[in-house]
Amino acid sequence: MRLQQSFHRMDTCPSEGGAMSEQSKMVELDIHSVEDWREAATSLRLPLAIESLSGKFRARMRSLTVGGVRFFTVSATEHRSAPLEQLTQSGGEPYYVMVHQVTGRSRLFQAQRSAELERGDMAIFDTLMPYRREFVEGSTMLMMIPQQLISLPPHGFAQIGGLHISGNSGLGAIISPLLTGVSTNLSALEKPSGLVVVQAIVDMISASVMERLNLSVSGRSNSQVELLMKIREYIMANLGDLDLNPQRIADAHYISVRTLHALFKEQGATVSTWVRERRLEMARRDLIDPLCKDPIRQIGLRWGFADATHFSNAFRLAYEKSPREYRKFAREAAQSADIRRT
Repeated sequence: MRLQQSFHRMDTCPSEGGAMSEQSKMVELDIHSVEDWREAATSLRLPLAIESLSGKFRARMRSLTVGGVRFFTVSATEHRSAPLEQLTQSGGEPYYVMVHQVTGRSRLFQAQRSAELERGDMAIFDTLMPYRREFVEGSTMLMMIPQQLISLPPHGFAQIGGLHISGNSGLGAIISPLLTGVSTNLSALEKPSGLVVVQAIVDMISASVMERLNLSVSGRSNSQVELLMKIREYIMANLGDLDLNPQRIADAHYISVRTLHALFKEQGATVSTWVRERRLEMARRDLIDPLCKDPIRQIGLRWGFADATHFSNAFRLAYEKSPREYRKFAREAAQSADIRRT
C-alpha cells in the first residue's frame, strides 16, 4: 500500500459545548491487496470489508473529512463489500453513506431493497444495518454523513436504508453533477469555504431524500452553519441525559435560549422536537438491532425517555407501531430475509 501523502492527521476541534468537529488532511492511497484495504479502511474509519471477485485486488482511494462529513473516492477492480465488523460493532455515532456512481456501475442491497446504480445515480445505506455492495466496474464517491446533520422526520430515517436516487430526474439530476465535480476536485473542500459547500451538499441530499420519499421539505438557512452543527453534535453526544433541555443547550454554547430557538426555527423545527425525533430514531435502531437484547423500558431510558408509557406513545405516534410491535416486526422481517437467502 503506497501512501501518496506521508501523513494523515485527524484534527478534532473542541466546540463551545465540548463536542468535536472533525477535520482532516487529504489522504491518497494505492491499494494492492484485500489486506491493504482492511488496514486502510480501519485507519480511515471506513466501515467496508472487501472480497475480491477478479483475482488480485487493486484500488485507488482518496479521503478527506470536512465538518464531520467524510469523503472517499474509490476506483477499484471488481469486488463485493460488506460492513467491517470492528468499526460497525464499536458503537458510537450513526452514519448514513451516500454512494455516488461517478463512472461504471454497482449494486447496493439493504433493508430488503436493491439499488442498481448506473453512472450519475446515487443510493444511501445505514452503516449500522446489514448491507452488501457489489462493485462491477468504474469509480464511486462515498459521503459518510453523521445522522444528526440530515434533516428528516423519524419515519423518513426509517425508510432511508437502501434508497435509490436517480441522477437523471428530479433533484437527483441537480445534485449528481455537483457530486461528480466534488469527486474530481476533492481538494477544493480543504479551502475555508469548504465547510459551507459541504453543508449545502448535505442540505441538497436531505432534500433529494425527502423528494424521493414524498415528504414535505422544510425551509433551511445557511446562516451560522458552524454554530448549528456544533449544537447538533452536542445534542447527539448528550442525547440520553434526562436534563437535556433548551436552557442547558444554550448555556453550553454561550447563547440565549431565544437565539437557540431562532436557529432551529429557521429549519422548520423546535429544539424540543428535534431532540425528541433524534431520541426516537436512536431507540428505533436499538429495537431493530438483533444484537440488542435490552428490555424496551431500558432502551427508552437510555435515550432520554424516563417514563415508559410516554416513550411507547411517542414511538407509536412517529412509527405507527408500539416499540414492542416494531421490534417483533423487524425480527420477523430479518428472519424472512435470511430464509430467502438460504
